[in-house]
Amino acid sequence: MCNIVKDVSKPSCVSGATRGFVSIGLAGIAALASLGCDDGGPRVPARVIVSPDVVLVGSVGVTEQFEAHVVDADGALIPGAAVSWSSSDESVADIDPVGGRATAVGAGIATITATAEPASGRATFEVFLAEVTDYVPGQSYYGRRQYTEYIAGELPIVLSAPHGGYELPEEIADRTWGVVLQDRRTQELARTIGAAIYERTGGYPHVIICRLHRSKLDANREIGEAAQGNVYGEWAWSEYHSFIETAKAAVAEQYARGLYLDLHGHGHEIQRLELGYLLSASDLELSDAELGQPIYVNKSSIRTLAQEADAGFVALVRGPLSLGGLLDARGFPSLPSPAYPDPGGHPYYTGGYNTARHGSRQGGPISGVQVEANWDGVRDNLSHREAFAAALAAALETYMIEHFGIAITGSARALADR
Repeated sequence: MCNIVKDVSKPSCVSGATRGFVSIGLAGIAALASLGCDDGGPRVPARVIVSPDVVLVGSVGVTEQFEAHVVDADGALIPGAAVSWSSSDESVADIDPVGGRATAVGAGIATITATAEPASGRATFEVFLAEVTDYVPGQSYYGRRQYTEYIAGELPIVLSAPHGGYELPEEIADRTWGVVLQDRRTQELARTIGAAIYERTGGYPHVIICRLHRSKLDANREIGEAAQGNVYGEWAWSEYHSFIETAKAAVAEQYARGLYLDLHGHGHEIQRLELGYLLSASDLELSDAELGQPIYVNKSSIRTLAQEADAGFVALVRGPLSLGGLLDARGFPSLPSPAYPDPGGHPYYTGGYNTARHGSRQGGPISGVQVEANWDGVRDNLSHREAFAAALAAALETYMIEHFGIAITGSARALADR
């Protein structure tokens, strides 16, 4: 009587940043194993299922243990079947022909083949080695397959655009849950803002763009919802946030503190900017005295700035020299601001994953704001995007000197006397 293994599935694993992400495609193995088998002599392998089916690593010397599951023509597992292993490119991945352990050797893609005569199965082993370079302000740098782009900067301003991408690669499956709609023209708006800041100040902000369509990756969610288990999506997500961390570290080293803006586009009926500080609509409905209490300061994405700046917390959120106040004064209605201190019962975006992760709610020198741009008059055409970008650049010039004590205009761009 033959033994049938009922369940040989095992969970996906991630072994660290240098190793990358591993996806194990064993769906259906248990179903195959539950089928009957023939007692009449040796069974002939009909199929070999290799797991993990995709391995993507970021450095040489990393190893990965592959496993082969051999089944016969009836779909039943053949325990103990002899398997030999080979690599299509040993300059990329070397593999133990008996044990199935592969080692990353160099950049590239290799096919790993497990053979149980006369059947065989395959997996992909990719080694992506990121370029090690000194970033030049104003130059673009890319992650794997250019799914992520980092335009290096020199100012204490970091701008990211997670939802304006267009790329729809087949290797990344469509996300099956969560929001998948693109924030229209936010990638273009981010680039226009970067250009406007340079034109006004002579310095480049740091700009990070996710070039993948949101149906493939949502870079403003935690990795589970963002990539939904796709190895290549997880890699792009990690690159995107790594570029932001790189930019923040550069800002902290040069200026000791700085501002992070996460750019989005909203579809709400009221055409005004929505600035998210991780404060809810009900928080903003509080009086100034109530909103200024430590509980609200500490939950905000500008916690560090509020603790260090001369202006009080409420003034930073909705005073005349708040970001909303400065933009509203330049013709772009903004919430919160003196004109719109709270949502007034209307929909409002408070700030999402990126603002919470890269702002200063948990401490750190970089404070953050989510910028939700309305369509009419801001994103809808080039002239409006340019006008808004110019207004934002002017507002940031004032905002940075008033609240951070940093002059971003001129060749010095040094700490100003306070």
